[in-house]
Amino acid sequence: MLTNQDLLAVTRTELDSVFYPEFEMMTAALGHISVENAGIFPVVRTDHSAYIYMSFMGTGLWPAIGEVETIPEDQSRVANKATVLVNDYANSLSISKDFFDDNMFDVWATMVRDFANKARVTQDTNGFAVLRNAFTTQLTPDGVAFISASHVPIGGGTVSNLVTGALTPTTLNTAMVRLWEQVDERGIIRGNIAAYLVVAPANFKNAIEITQSVLVSDSANNAVNVFRSPMGIEVVTSPYLGAAAGGSDTAWFLLSRNHGIRRLVRQGVETALVSWEYSDNRTYKYRGNFRESYFVTTWGGAVGSTGL
Repeated sequence: MLTNQDLLAVTRTELDSVFYPEFEMMTAALGHISVENAGIFPVVRTDHSAYIYMSFMGTGLWPAIGEVETIPEDQSRVANKATVLVNDYANSLSISKDFFDDNMFDVWATMVRDFANKARVTQDTNGFAVLRNAFTTQLTPDGVAFISASHVPIGGGTVSNLVTGALTPTTLNTAMVRLWEQVDERGIIRGNIAAYLVVAPANFKNAIEITQSVLVSDSANNAVNVFRSPMGIEVVTSPYLGAAAGGSDTAWFLLSRNHGIRRLVRQGVETALVSWEYSDNRTYKYRGNFRESYFVTTWGGAVGSTGL
């Protein structure tokens, strides 16, 4: 005979079997990404409620030495300590016992799928805020906006990762050169290779035409499109980047694989079920929770433009 605990476990299993497939489903549309994309959002895992990081100035170039000459000793430095607090996110869904038992027209399953989808939307909305706010409130450890003309390397000087103008073949080439020639915290050119072109949905068609047309895009000139392979720039987009989500339809970003955007994860999505027996109106409480934050470790490996 099934106990109340058995029935609770069965109920939760049924709810979870609807929730997790919906939550884990990745949109298959060309170029559409979520925060699960590890290229744009590399994951940093933590066991604490906060994460502390600093800017790092590596060693200099290796000098030539004689056969028995003493090996020189270089110095690395760290500066600009910053702390990221892990945010808690949670919500719950009420399902009456009768509603669950009868499951008229599969309605409770539809409710759970929507509940799961909103968890994913919450993550994407939060994650892409790093780029929506890249020119204003999203700061790097030097205290400057992520995309800015006035970054201050530890070794001194000023670095700009801001490009001016709408996305065109000319401005994209300017951004690629800026990445190649971008210096690190010590002032050494790193030779960053462009890997991702991130745009709002309204700019996606334009970005695809620029990077994937066989010949020069929107031109009758019989010339090779230099942005196609072997350059291998991947064009990606998200509905949480554009003006409809509080961002910009014209802003665009060019990232190398060693850019500084990070997704800090303390706990992935977990669910729990409170049985109807513990409510005053015979209602199940299906709850979900996750803990994560997003931050930027460095301006290096990134170039962006407001599109203006």
